[in-house]
Amino acid sequence: MICTNKGFNDILLFLPVRIKNALFEAVTKNSINIREIRLRIDKPIVIVSEKGCGFISKSGRFTYMLSDKLIKITADEFNEALKRICSFSIYSYQDEINKGFITVKGGHRVGLCGTAVKQGESIVSVKNINSLNIRVANDVYGCADKIMNLSFRGKLSNVIIAGPPNSGKTTVLRDLVRQISNGNAGEYFKCAVIDERSEISGSNAEKSECDVGENTDVLINYPKSEAIETAVRTLSPDMVFCDETVSEAECEQIIRALACGVNFALTVHCGSQSDLLKRGVTKYLLESGYFGTVFFLGTKENTGKIIKTVDLGEKYENIGTEHFVRFDSFGS
Repeated sequence: MICTNKGFNDILLFLPVRIKNALFEAVTKNSINIREIRLRIDKPIVIVSEKGCGFISKSGRFTYMLSDKLIKITADEFNEALKRICSFSIYSYQDEINKGFITVKGGHRVGLCGTAVKQGESIVSVKNINSLNIRVANDVYGCADKIMNLSFRGKLSNVIIAGPPNSGKTTVLRDLVRQISNGNAGEYFKCAVIDERSEISGSNAEKSECDVGENTDVLINYPKSEAIETAVRTLSPDMVFCDETVSEAECEQIIRALACGVNFALTVHCGSQSDLLKRGVTKYLLESGYFGTVFFLGTKENTGKIIKTVDLGEKYENIGTEHFVRFDSFGS
């Protein structure tokens, strides 16, 4: 498994000089694998790694202890970072800000917190932005190897990748697209990525910044349900990849496409296997009978690693350290 850390260098371009230097020094001194950078006005910079949340001291050290010797970001520095993230035109990013996130070059997603201004039931603007959560996207080559070995041996399958936030679902999905597109399943299957927020491909106006394979089409900024319909009608994909399936409309389009013979790999948010059946969306997908396997990912030191595999059909024996269970024990 090979991880590229070019994502961290992308993020540095958006940060004020003092904050940039502090982050670079902390990473260099402590060999931190950064997953998130949280910036809050007049608060300590929070770095999320595989070990949890930590901070940067004024001496450039990485620490897990709160103290009065931590580097804090000022209001001016925060506003500079926000302007850089918005390419110095906050107004042009208003639609993204209203949705609560901006996807920047490299596929990194920046979550924003502030005060919502509503008109009826719709959010028309967000003011007083005071918090930024930068999620660092990285290519991890080989993180989908176990999924490939178990579900894509010379064929295509329908799989669900499940886990809580920050469990590496998008990164694993990206590697799965890359491997299937590049022929690791036995032939060069046509792949379509439904990339509503540009997180999988890291696409900008010209190209995909992240490697999603050589035989892959990417649909960007479409609502997922519309993108799935468009892909099936116009691209004749062998397999479609969707991140964070959340709505009934998306599920209905997925089921229609599955009935047409298109295969799917999806990611869904859940904390445990029982949570899958508590959510109407995922329960609908599971009960459709189309999906063969659910792969559960862990967090912290197990981010991006399969901690449990649930087979929806045949019974598997334990293989290595993997824990296989039958669907009829899902609620247990």
